[in-house]
Amino acid sequence: MKRLMVLMVLALGGWIGAQGSSWADGMPPGTAQPQSAPAAAPASAAPAPVAPTRPAQPDAYTRAMLIGYAAAEQGDYQTALINFRRALAARPNDRYAQAAIRNMESFIAEQRAAVRRREIATLQGRLAAAVEQTDWACAATTVDQLTTYFPAASLERAQLVAYRGEITGFLEARTNVETWSTVCLGLGQP
Repeated sequence: MKRLMVLMVLALGGWIGAQGSSWADGMPPGTAQPQSAPAAAPASAAPAPVAPTRPAQPDAYTRAMLIGYAAAEQGDYQTALINFRRALAARPNDRYAQAAIRNMESFIAEQRAAVRRREIATLQGRLAAAVEQTDWACAATTVDQLTTYFPAASLERAQLVAYRGEITGFLEARTNVETWSTVCLGLGQP
């Protein structure tokens, strides 16, 4: 990706340089240069002021693609995705913008899946600690949180719901009340 970004910058620089050189000569791009030299001005006359030239700005597509690549390089996939979508809006059906969008959506999905896996692992660790300490209040809360990570018709969710039923039995029996809320207490959980 870094190589592609460098190639895009080099290509853009060449394009801007080609555009800027024509304007710097005072001629719009594509205009033929005069063949004969202009007549020399008298020595006493002051030189004519030269209007400052502005470098040509990249078009919306190029600007959005460059910003997108830079954001992706920094790991900011949301910003990259937004800019690649802008590039696609500037050039509908552009295969490079479409490929970049697919890549960013894939990276974002993988990031979300990794976060989800870490959160599930953390909750499972807390549940194991709560059960070991017979902290049924914390175990119930943790099972309730874990349940939200699985689809309604999944086997994992069905197992968690059944396990929650067992924990509810311990809660109602008030078994080992003195150990309740010891595991979740430091985590800000009820």
